[in-house]
Amino acid sequence: MYHYSPSSIYSLIPSNSRWFIKQINQRPTLYTTNLGSRLRFSTSNVTKLTINVLDNRNELSPSQIYAWRVDNNQWHRERASQHSWQITCSPEPHLIEVITAGNTDFDQVWNGNEGFAITSIDIDQGTLSLAQTVPVIDFIGDSITAGCWVNGRHASYDYRPETNYVGTAVDLLHATDVRIAYSAGGVLRQATGGVPTAEQFLRNLDATTPWQPNNPDLVVINLGVNDRRFSLEQFYRAYDHFLGLVIELFPTSSVLVMIPFSQTFAEQIRDLAAKHHLPIIETNGWCSTYTDGLHPDQVGASKSGHSLTKVLSKLLK
Repeated sequence: MYHYSPSSIYSLIPSNSRWFIKQINQRPTLYTTNLGSRLRFSTSNVTKLTINVLDNRNELSPSQIYAWRVDNNQWHRERASQHSWQITCSPEPHLIEVITAGNTDFDQVWNGNEGFAITSIDIDQGTLSLAQTVPVIDFIGDSITAGCWVNGRHASYDYRPETNYVGTAVDLLHATDVRIAYSAGGVLRQATGGVPTAEQFLRNLDATTPWQPNNPDLVVINLGVNDRRFSLEQFYRAYDHFLGLVIELFPTSSVLVMIPFSQTFAEQIRDLAAKHHLPIIETNGWCSTYTDGLHPDQVGASKSGHSLTKVLSKLLK
């Protein structure tokens, strides 16, 4: 049996992802506050992996969920309340992916240490290594981007970051992603789980940990729908400032601005994208089926993911 500690697992993922090492209950964990955070690594001569995690939910919440797959095949979902699960494969090299796939608004991820926490990965033999490099896309958004409510109305269990519009597009593009998205968040509205507004959650990983931004190929912004309670003038000023911040933090990346599927603040977003000389992604008609009138269901998520792929594929080429 070979034991990979949180720091050993961290060495297998690209630097400046949204994962970091954090002490939880006086033990080190590989930790993230983001629904949709992904691990990618390769195996060699490994036939069994055991993924060990903390049951780190709020006492009012159902279990957090992880999803995993081997070689881009079917996703499988596991409850963190089990504390561990096993992945079996043949000794030949394989790509393993693990995604944080379900939590709830009650989980105090920002200042309550109730994010996703991996304690170790154990393998029976062989080695784990860095996965093959593929294009990286950062997605900045809210619950729709994070992957909430795709499969139904049950919190955590019906979330699907692995197959929402982002997960669909990433698979079709043969890319990977960094998800920077929190439920209910906006440029003016604070997110749930104690998470602040987009300016702060972009700069930080939680209340005490700053984030050094990565260097993705593309950055896609999908914000605005949760700011609809604020005035046009307030939104315009805040979104204007936020676009400037994104350009500053990602100076070598192509930044794109999406119109929310609901078309909220569409005119203002178009105007500000033009002001900052950023490409706009028009989404009208992309999604026609929803779980609750706002969050795309699986059909809507798949359709919009295919539409986004057509836009992003031209830029990645």
